[in-house]
Amino acid sequence: MISNGANSQPSIRYAQKAHSGLQLLKWLARKNAHVDAVSGTEVLKAIHAGFPVEHIELATDVLDRRSLKVIEEHEVRVNIGTLSMIPELASTPCRECTLRINPGFGGGHDQKVTTGGSASKHGIWWEQLPQAYEMATANNLTVTGLHMHIGSGVTLDLLEKQIRFMQDCLYEAPGSVSRISTGGGLPIPYQPHETEFAVEQWSQTWLEARNRWQVDLDRPIHLEVEPGRFLVAQAGILITEVRGTKSTPDHDWIMVDAGFHTLARPLLYGSYHEVVALRKTSGKSWPQLVAGPLCESGDVLTTGPSGELQPRHLPKQKTGDYLALLDVGAYGISMASGYNGFELPAEVTFEEGQSRLTRARQTPQEQWIQELS
Repeated sequence: MISNGANSQPSIRYAQKAHSGLQLLKWLARKNAHVDAVSGTEVLKAIHAGFPVEHIELATDVLDRRSLKVIEEHEVRVNIGTLSMIPELASTPCRECTLRINPGFGGGHDQKVTTGGSASKHGIWWEQLPQAYEMATANNLTVTGLHMHIGSGVTLDLLEKQIRFMQDCLYEAPGSVSRISTGGGLPIPYQPHETEFAVEQWSQTWLEARNRWQVDLDRPIHLEVEPGRFLVAQAGILITEVRGTKSTPDHDWIMVDAGFHTLARPLLYGSYHEVVALRKTSGKSWPQLVAGPLCESGDVLTTGPSGELQPRHLPKQKTGDYLALLDVGAYGISMASGYNGFELPAEVTFEEGQSRLTRARQTPQEQWIQELS
């Protein structure tokens, strides 16, 4: 899957926000992948993991002071999502940039992850692109690429529309534009009835469009793909211990030591994660809810898109049993928090039949070590 873009093949720019584990980043750097960072700190972590600066792009809609400092120190290229960022870059060594386009439409499995359209904060509104080119020239910046990420959970239904829109933008862009990013958002089958995304068809359609653009414009156009979740989601499993059970008139509950501090996606997006009981039993299964330890009514790991409770068919559980929540490799640990004083969990990596600890469990003292007494 990993390509460095040689032989006219698309290059992979991993979306670090999905999972920024150091061992994963080191593995991707060894594979010659490129990486997308959202903050100055993510840039620094990518450099620490072994990515050359030319393989790192800072993609953001806000340039905070930390990010500006990192740009000045490391001359990292920026993917600009807001017009006001352009003059801010004029005083930095950054002389190349890409523009993130908001095409006026988007797609995603939830409104919170739809990143195109007038309700989205992301990108430069497409009608403002001529102004962006003028501002870049006035500030001694060369626009070398266009980027369009329209949401997390893209479908083939929107693909042709996205490609036509990108073509219109490319044909009106300066001749310095030689790189197109498809964005990411490639889905995975979280639910049992869902099928694998037709990634071959998706990629072939983009490649055919890129080849056509090269002929029409008579210059090379490099294609870049920006997967995050698609690469890592199915590689992650959350193991949580059952700490008790309870019943109310309408529901049976399995109480576990993981909550939305460990996996935020069900609370934020009503996301589905399959739950598997790890103790083998011949007993019957029935609908039960899985909830965590936080002092919040929303701390339920089995909810639907509108926040409704969605029980899962599970066998009888007892204290000390374990459940597995599947497909948590993306936006699991990267969105975890220390809310209510619960420590961030450990991570164990399995590779070629061997396991090793790649993230130690946070200690209680590490939660307050930065506070000043």
